[in-house]
Amino acid sequence: MIPFKFIFLFFVFWSGVPSLLNAQKVGLLMDSYIIDRWYIDEKLFTSKVKELGGECVVEVPHGDADEQLRLAKKLIEDKVDVLVVVPVDGQKAVAIVEAAKQAGIPVISYDRFIASQDVSFYISFDNEKVGKLQAQYALRKMPSGNYILINGPVSDNNSIAFHNGQLSVLKPYVDSKKIRIVADFVLHGWSELEAMMKTDEYLTNNKAIPNVIIAANDAVATGAIQALPEELVSKVIVTGQDADRTSLKNIIAGKQSMTIYKPIKPLATKAAEIAIQLAKGEHAQGTKLKFNGIEVDAILLEPIVVDKTNYKETVVKDGHISLAELAGK
Repeated sequence: MIPFKFIFLFFVFWSGVPSLLNAQKVGLLMDSYIIDRWYIDEKLFTSKVKELGGECVVEVPHGDADEQLRLAKKLIEDKVDVLVVVPVDGQKAVAIVEAAKQAGIPVISYDRFIASQDVSFYISFDNEKVGKLQAQYALRKMPSGNYILINGPVSDNNSIAFHNGQLSVLKPYVDSKKIRIVADFVLHGWSELEAMMKTDEYLTNNKAIPNVIIAANDAVATGAIQALPEELVSKVIVTGQDADRTSLKNIIAGKQSMTIYKPIKPLATKAAEIAIQLAKGEHAQGTKLKFNGIEVDAILLEPIVVDKTNYKETVVKDGHISLAELAGK
């Protein structure tokens, strides 16, 4: 006769098995880790999925759109219940959505928009507002003078939104000739090196000294600052976005003027909650919004301006970065 305690342990063990077998399988397709913040997104997202009882499989194509499609097909073959994508290229990623649709797998477009009407959900920040905040900050600090705009690739829909936001604020000042946009660069990628080269090229070939550089993100801002001659560093207003470590240290040192902080925890946490809902076949609540004529369920979170006056009350208080990290080399 089998002792009662063994029968009890047997049932305890098997009672836990169905929950393991039925765990929602979430595929997370990143872009690359060139920008520091993506490590944080991945960590917070995967932790929340696990907390909600799911499992997360992460693939990273290292900035290659074709490789991202290959990895997407791999995750689809592995029968994930939902696919969460940070698209390398918002147009090329349409093929990912099409492949997932054929397999009956919902797709969440994370932070960057995929230009497909078959996207199940889009979660990001109000990216046009990001551009507006950058331009508004620059105008408060320098309401006249020469402006350089440096934005990322048009393959990233966010880059287009940033640029549109910037121009919507700057246009009245351009029309009244209070400011002059002396250069408007669109980069091939979110590249610090390319931003440095474009800024250096401008300074070499033009006599008009820039008073403001509206850099769309912090990598671009860092590249632009590196190209500035020493006598202009800290005198030129330089914007940014992402609140990364290098730029926050530059802000404290007076080399960069501001950054846009997009709190990652609420973004990653909400995306994980929506992923589990969709994986279970449930409806995820969002607002019907249009992007480039495509209507999709979406949630847009609010970006925050951070500069030398409030970094402790924002990024440090939120745990995005510590004072020790900012003090270190």
